Amino acid sequence: MAHSSAPTFASAGPESDTAYKPLAYLAPMDGLRALAVLLVLWSHIPFVPEIPFTKLSWEITQKLSIGYFGVDIFFILSGFLITRILLNTLENEGKISLRTFYIKRAIRIFPVYYLCVLFYVAFFAFDGRSLVSLLTYSFNYYHALHPTPHPLEHTWSLAVEEQFYLVWPFLVAMIPAARGKLITGLFIPSLAAALALAFATLMEGTLAGDMIYMSSLTRMMSLSLGASLAYRENTTSNLSPQQACGIIGLGVSLLLLDFVLRSFRIIPAAGYFQAFALVGFALLSFGAVALLLSPDSRLMQKAQSFLTLSPLRYIGRISYGLYLYHYLLLYVLGIQLAETEAKGASGSTVLAFIVLTFGLAALSFRFFEEPLLRLKSRFARS
Repeated sequence: MAHSSAPTFASAGPESDTAYKPLAYLAPMDGLRALAVLLVLWSHIPFVPEIPFTKLSWEITQKLSIGYFGVDIFFILSGFLITRILLNTLENEGKISLRTFYIKRAIRIFPVYYLCVLFYVAFFAFDGRSLVSLLTYSFNYYHALHPTPHPLEHTWSLAVEEQFYLVWPFLVAMIPAARGKLITGLFIPSLAAALALAFATLMEGTLAGDMIYMSSLTRMMSLSLGASLAYRENTTSNLSPQQACGIIGLGVSLLLLDFVLRSFRIIPAAGYFQAFALVGFALLSFGAVALLLSPDSRLMQKAQSFLTLSPLRYIGRISYGLYLYHYLLLYVLGIQLAETEAKGASGSTVLAFIVLTFGLAALSFRFFEEPLLRLKSRFARS
C-alpha cells in the first residue's frame, strides 16, 4: 500500500467506486490486548495476608512494574492499529475522512468513559477541577500536577489516547509514505526521549517523573513506535525475529540499568529514572509486538496459537471495560492501593473485586458496547 505525500482530508463524502481492500484481521492482537489488561489488573489486585504467595505476587508486580508494561503494550497496539486503519483508508479512498474517523472513535470510546465519569460525579466527593480535566480528556496533565489518589486516576492513559487521536490523522496524511518508517520509528520517538530528559533536568523530581509517565508528549514514543509497525506492514518490511529480539534485549538492558540506578540511588533526580523506564518499556513492548508480527519460528507460531485461544480473545474484546471499570470498583469496595500496599485486603474483598470487574465488563460489552459498535457499520468501512 502507498499514498501520496500531499495531505488529503475530507470532512465527508461518498466512498470510492474502486474495489475496497479490507484490512486483514489480526486475531493475536486480541489476545495480546487481553494479556495487557490482565497485567494491569494483576498490578492493582492487593495481596491477601492469609495467603502468603499473594504477597510475593504483589511484590513482583511492583518491583517489575508489570502494570507499566501492560499500559505500554496498549499504546503500541493503539499506534499500530489506528495507523493501519488510516493507511488503509488512504489506499482505498485516496483521503482520510476526519468526520468518519472521529465519529467511529467517539462511538467506541465516549459512552463507557463518560458513564464512568457520571458514576464518579454521583458517588464521590465533588472536585470541579478534576471533573473539568476528565470531561476534556486532559486528566493526564491535571493528575501529574495534582498527584493525589483519585477513583479515575487510571484514565490518564485515555487522555493520552484522545490527544493522540486529535493529531495523528493529520500527521499520517502529511507523512510521505517512503519516510513513514523513519519518522515514526526514529524521529518522533527520539523527540519524545529528548523531552523526557528535558523534564527530568528542568523539573522537580516527583513532578518530572509524573510528567514523563503521563504526558502525551513523552508517551508519543510508544504510540509512534506502534505506528511504525503499520508503516512496515504497509511496505512489507516487517522486522525480522532477530531484529525484534535485539530491540527487546535493548529494552530489558535499559530497564535493568534503571533498576540499578533506583536501587543504589546513583542518580538523585527521580525524573531520570522515569526517563530510562519510558524508553526501556517502549522498546520492550515494541519488540514484543514486532516479534508477533513476524512469526518465522516455531516458538512464535506457538505464541500466536496461544494468543488466539477463545478465552484470551474474549478478554481482549472486553478489555476496554475491564480497564475502565476496575479502578472504580477498587474504590467502591474500599480498596485504595496507597492504603492496601502494606496491609493488603481480605480474601472475600479481592474475590468480589475480580468477579465484579469481569462480570460488569462482560455485561457492559454485551448490552451496552456491542449495540453501539454496530453503529460503526453505518460509516466508512475503514
